[in-house]
Amino acid sequence: MDFTADEYARRDADRLREILSGPPVTWVFLGDSITQGVTHTHGHRSYVEHFAERVRGELGRRGDAVVNSGVSGATTEDLLPEFHWRAGRFAPDVVFVLFGTNDMVSGEDGLRGFRYRLDQIVQRSRDVGATVVLQTPPPVLDEGERNSRLLALYAQAVREVADDLGVLVVDHAAAWETAAADPADGGTDVAPSGWLDDPFHPGARGHHEMALTLLATLGVLDPASAVCSLAVDDGVGARA
Repeated sequence: MDFTADEYARRDADRLREILSGPPVTWVFLGDSITQGVTHTHGHRSYVEHFAERVRGELGRRGDAVVNSGVSGATTEDLLPEFHWRAGRFAPDVVFVLFGTNDMVSGEDGLRGFRYRLDQIVQRSRDVGATVVLQTPPPVLDEGERNSRLLALYAQAVREVADDLGVLVVDHAAAWETAAADPADGGTDVAPSGWLDDPFHPGARGHHEMALTLLATLGVLDPASAVCSLAVDDGVGARA
């Protein structure tokens, strides 16, 4: 049966609600160093680990498997020939996809290929029976081949692929930009103070904020939970 993009989006939203109240499932996270979550968290949990604690611990889904297939330095081009190894072999029920921070090094000329490869990742994930959730990359500071202008273009490309294919989006880029607009945050125009560990890697605080955006998108954000209310040191001072 063929579905329209809107029908896919509604179906996936319904499916995720069913998954979170049903039998054990496998969640697979695909991405680059941000998803891999090493080094720049300085021993703290990554956004994937916060997700696992919220779902497997607080929501009592102990039988779920959360697989982190993020690889530092990876792009969508790297992922496609490795899709079976990094996702398919796990027979995932849900696949989260977060790319763009390394892909943007190809500049504006790389946007068309980036969109095509995201489309292919979505299709291959669906072919193995998974519900797909795309994620926009969090903002970066202007340095070298990565800059805020390109980040905005690649984040928009993610949204456009999601719209075309009817895929849910966890919009980290928009969430960070909204937070950065708060004059009290003391950060840059694109990233709140303490959320980045370097120009393009989220630190411990940034990873926690990513987890909150992800959980909110899935409808399981609860400010009363230990994961959601966690105070994370942002490198300047503890979060209030």
